[in-house]
Amino acid sequence: MSLSHYEKRSLLRFLLIYLISIYTFIFILAGMFYSIEKKNLYENHSLKMNTIASSVSHKIITAHMMEDEKLVHCLHQGFIEQCFDIEQGFEIALFGVGQKPLHVTFSDAPDFTKKFYLKDNSFFYVDDSVQHHLGVQYIVIKEKHISHLLSAILYEIILYLLLSLAFATLLGYVLAKLFLKPIKAEIETLDTFIKDSTHELNTPITAILMSISTLKDVDEKKRKRIELSAKRIATLYGNLSYMLLHDKQNEEKNDVDVKKLIIERLEYFADLMASKQIDLSLKLEEKSLHVNEESLTKLIDNLLSNAIKYNRFQGSIEVALDFEKFRVKDSGIGIDNSKLGDITKRYKRANSDKGGFGIGLDIVNTICKANGFRLEIHSKEHKGSDFNIVF
Repeated sequence: MSLSHYEKRSLLRFLLIYLISIYTFIFILAGMFYSIEKKNLYENHSLKMNTIASSVSHKIITAHMMEDEKLVHCLHQGFIEQCFDIEQGFEIALFGVGQKPLHVTFSDAPDFTKKFYLKDNSFFYVDDSVQHHLGVQYIVIKEKHISHLLSAILYEIILYLLLSLAFATLLGYVLAKLFLKPIKAEIETLDTFIKDSTHELNTPITAILMSISTLKDVDEKKRKRIELSAKRIATLYGNLSYMLLHDKQNEEKNDVDVKKLIIERLEYFADLMASKQIDLSLKLEEKSLHVNEESLTKLIDNLLSNAIKYNRFQGSIEVALDFEKFRVKDSGIGIDNSKLGDITKRYKRANSDKGGFGIGLDIVNTICKANGFRLEIHSKEHKGSDFNIVF
């Protein structure tokens, strides 16, 4: 089931809000989890190194009290790690009074002000429980190459983070589709109703327009009023049928005399302009375009219709055509700056007092995009609007 432009935009907005919120929450959880795991790592290794230091301290104190020469001899031999049966990955150093090195297996200078700390990718644990037995004041335990343990935690968190983000993204997309499904069904029902209604309007509108010209015993003003009303209905019908029924993908294109087409459409709207006593200024040069004629007609009709509908009584309209662009400028009510960005969106209107469905400029914009034209709108509220179609 394909999504329309507006449905895609709604889906994207929902996903952005949802994903930004859920991603932020997941990243916060990941940061908290990393902090907790890092803290647990520190505590576990501090406890383990404390156990080693306590074992060493106990052996030194015991050897001193029992006058065990075996440990003293072992220390003098320089095999300090074997003397205390230190497991692989740990190093030990013994310091005497004034932090004088007695027996050391590493070159790092310990920080005796701290009990447990991380420095240069190694954990250090300082123990002073030996109480000068055998001349030893401090026992320092070093655990090397800690970064791989932190990296393992980080890699695990990143893996879970990516899986969580992927799941949250998929879940958000599924939820958005589920939310849009009933809305899409309602829109399709409404579109079907409008299509059927529009199709049914064709015959009576055509009959009314054909019958108006045969009216003889009707007052001229009344006949004109009926004709203008019928033309307004016909224009609305044309826009609805183009929007809902026209096959834009397979439309046939041919060379169209743009100047001639503009003059024909101005004749169609002549009575509407006359009813508001609008002054028309023309500056048309020869121009030919390879386009679908029906689409170009809708583009011209909507710009002219808007220029008339939103114009003031005894206002003016300037229509110009040259090699580069088609221009329609009016002296009407104009468009507020805050609404210019949305005015070409479907069902958006600059003014709710003048009626309409807000589909005219959407059709104009769609035709421009389909043909590679550029729509430029310049407008000031209460000063008028200037629409340019740049070829």
